[in-house]
Amino acid sequence: MASDYAAEVAPIFPWFAQRAIDLAVLAPSARVLDVAAGPGTLSFLAARAGARVTAIDFSPAMIEKLRERASADSLTVESHVGDGQALPFADASFDGAFSMFGLMFFPDRILGFRELLRVLAPGGVAVVASWAAEDGDTWRNVVWGEVREHLPNLPLGGSAPPLGKVDDCRQEMAAAGFANVEVHELVHTLPAMTTREGWAWMVRATAPIALLRQRLEPTKWAFFDACVLAKLIETFGEERQSMRRKANLSVGRKRS
Repeated sequence: MASDYAAEVAPIFPWFAQRAIDLAVLAPSARVLDVAAGPGTLSFLAARAGARVTAIDFSPAMIEKLRERASADSLTVESHVGDGQALPFADASFDGAFSMFGLMFFPDRILGFRELLRVLAPGGVAVVASWAAEDGDTWRNVVWGEVREHLPNLPLGGSAPPLGKVDDCRQEMAAAGFANVEVHELVHTLPAMTTREGWAWMVRATAPIALLRQRLEPTKWAFFDACVLAKLIETFGEERQSMRRKANLSVGRKRS
């Protein structure tokens, strides 16, 4: 799913990535690590600002896309295929470390946080982005409600996304050893889309849904797809509308 994902996150990821960089307040030539870098959105923003950037992702296809784009844009980004829970870097190697909507999906999030802390220099800063829990009839809540109803045995669609609540973000980052933890709630509005366009975009750009489409038998996916679309139309109508995405940006520092 690397190709679709890299193309479809373009309308939303740069906005959050730039705010993560702004919150870190790093020197222009800082050593920056981008964990679970995906298509490299944050990596390229940081590199253009003068940072010395290293990116890592567990998907070889994602890293290949990142390398192709870095070459096309004449940007220097050191890139690796690897596990964010076992980073192949020495202690105190970076001034800033980021994970944009990646660490939230790690099987062991505390280990992921601890690895970020380990590779930071004393006084270094980490910023971890996660999708926030939302109340009421939001697109996310409607979609995951349909997952729970029609695919109840899947380990998806819980009441809140991982690191979806501010208190969870703060507690997990602090438990890993970070100091001065702050969580910033941010909302970004996407360009207006019809309900059908919005659901098609979610299928391409929301990693768990894209994986679900790959894993389900075609007839079962077709049934689920129709059920979700019908529920979205029932809830939101079919007119063009703006979809909002809410995120938590958790910021913590390594003690000097």
